[in-house]
Amino acid sequence: MTGDHDICPASRAGMLDHPIRRLIQSPKRIVGRYVHPGDRVLDVGCGPGFFSRAMARMVGESGCVVAADLQEEMLAMLRERAEKEGVLTRIHTHRTRPETLDLGDTGPFDFILAFYVVHETPDAGRFFREVAAAIRPGGSILVVEPSHHVGREEFEEELKVARAAGFVPEKGPWVLFSRTVLLQKPADG
Repeated sequence: MTGDHDICPASRAGMLDHPIRRLIQSPKRIVGRYVHPGDRVLDVGCGPGFFSRAMARMVGESGCVVAADLQEEMLAMLRERAEKEGVLTRIHTHRTRPETLDLGDTGPFDFILAFYVVHETPDAGRFFREVAAAIRPGGSILVVEPSHHVGREEFEEELKVARAAGFVPEKGPWVLFSRTVLLQKPADG
């Protein structure tokens, strides 16, 4: 499976971090039940850090958020905003490459967020294999895709390759204008 969707450019970062978005896609409501103090979290395709910064508050002083993005401009915006909000010490930025997340030894993670990003990857199978290798047994990944870009058939194909990578799909939270799934990595796997 190969994504044929464009990557959201840094020039459109303002819409990704707009105050109205907090009302429509509240990070606390969407990921609050999955992120706990002391957790190690990965935000794939973090953009300017809309979710990364919120999760940095959720993990607290003893936790860590790895904010990963392909675009250095997005990571720079995230660092600037996180510094202003006083959470930069809990966030590590990581630049991915077009063909790989290049996570190396950044894990293992308790929780991974892939918000509006899987459809932008060139190879969903590789994406799910990489995050499966980076998440601890018993950990989960929340995949949220925009329903106006990702049709039901494409989303089902993403679920198929996620299962092939060893994930067990469960019902994800409701997110306006989105398709969601919570993927669990079995504790014995």
